[in-house]
Amino acid sequence: MDVEVVESLRARDAQAFRLLIERLQQPLIGYLHRLVGDREVALDLAQDTFLQTYKEIGKTSEDLYVDAWIYRIATNYALRYLKRKRLRQFVGLDSPSTPEDFNVHLMVPGPENQAETRILVQEALSKMKPKDAICLQLHYGSGFTYEEISFVLQMTPEAVRKRVARCVEKFRALYSASSQTDDM
Repeated sequence: MDVEVVESLRARDAQAFRLLIERLQQPLIGYLHRLVGDREVALDLAQDTFLQTYKEIGKTSEDLYVDAWIYRIATNYALRYLKRKRLRQFVGLDSPSTPEDFNVHLMVPGPENQAETRILVQEALSKMKPKDAICLQLHYGSGFTYEEISFVLQMTPEAVRKRVARCVEKFRALYSASSQTDDM
């Protein structure tokens, strides 16, 4: 985004915020859905993200990578949600969902193998560490550069590059194992 757009956002221009939300809402919800595995939670987290963006944009600098900054806010909300969810499951406050419940959220209209591929991808990502899955989703799913991801995850671009390279290998192994299990 250019400096004028950031200045408009910092000046709390309603039109600029509406355009920002229209541009980022669907990709952000998709990203959050893939992270947390629940569309309703993803919608809530996206709403919280845009609210936080509105509250905090005035405190940012003009040279802000707006998209990366918003994804960092969303990532932080998603990681907090996942930590709370794991804690509740560990303590026994949540009953673990069945694989059928999980798969219902991933089903999309279209060819059967497309839905199956989405399920296998989601299963492989869910077995990875959250930050590893986030790196892959931001880089390959959202087209973020290593520099933008480094801003989101507060790492160096070189560390992100190495993590993405390692995560690709982990993902391939997990995806391959999942697809072989389904073939049996």
